[in-house]
Amino acid sequence: MEQQEKQEQHQLTVSDIIVRSSIQVFLADRDNPKPEGFGSGFVMEHRERFFLVSVRHVTDDPNLATFLETNLPSENVSTPIQPLGGFCYFDLFTVGHTSEIKEFEDLLKNGKKLDITFAEIKGNIELIQPEIDFTSFKIEAGYKMILDSRDTALPHQNKTYAFFGKIKHDYDGIYLKMEHAFKHGLKFHRTDKHFHIFLAREIIRDENEYKGCSGAPIIDSDGLLVAVACLVRVPSKMVYGFSIQECIKLLDIAIDTGMLEDNTVDDDKSS
Repeated sequence: MEQQEKQEQHQLTVSDIIVRSSIQVFLADRDNPKPEGFGSGFVMEHRERFFLVSVRHVTDDPNLATFLETNLPSENVSTPIQPLGGFCYFDLFTVGHTSEIKEFEDLLKNGKKLDITFAEIKGNIELIQPEIDFTSFKIEAGYKMILDSRDTALPHQNKTYAFFGKIKHDYDGIYLKMEHAFKHGLKFHRTDKHFHIFLAREIIRDENEYKGCSGAPIIDSDGLLVAVACLVRVPSKMVYGFSIQECIKLLDIAIDTGMLEDNTVDDDKSS
């Protein structure tokens, strides 16, 4: 990933960061990769390693493989995609300091599964950002952006928040049609355990206006990563995001316990 023209945040507007960091995630049969499930994700550098971060309900299907939209040109398919495996999943448990961890399995308890996942990217994947004209602003063509785990923040009521994804997926013959969804002007409401809750500008009455954004990075008005979009409540203004601080704790556990070492592109690892 280090060869992918990594761009610095100070060279970009906040809108650039929101759009360029969000990557379309597809679920499809590995032998016949026609996208059937849809969501989002982002690449984050943490401890000099690169991870695709998304949410569990987007990627956790035993019958389908996970692919990333590359936007590379192709004459044969409507949506060029790149397979990715080795996703880590977690049951609900209390995360302590990693220095106190003896065995990762000792922390696992029966219960609710956390709606967060990540997979280490061990090779070079080229991800292209096409030009998008939102009328009020334009995203220039280039490369997708890699976020940094050091450029994160806790949510604050004095800031606004936004995220980007693709919604309303539909096929026109072999061609997959999608709409861009730039959700902005969100305000922080409160934190509930692993989740930060934000309020949209208007009451959400149709979940299809958000379906496909799950896994997108939620970015604050300073361009800092605060959460991973995962759920909306209909009808309400509430948008749930998995705390990026909690996600980083899980990344540290996975790294420090060697959980990632045996993961490969072909073999998903669950815990």
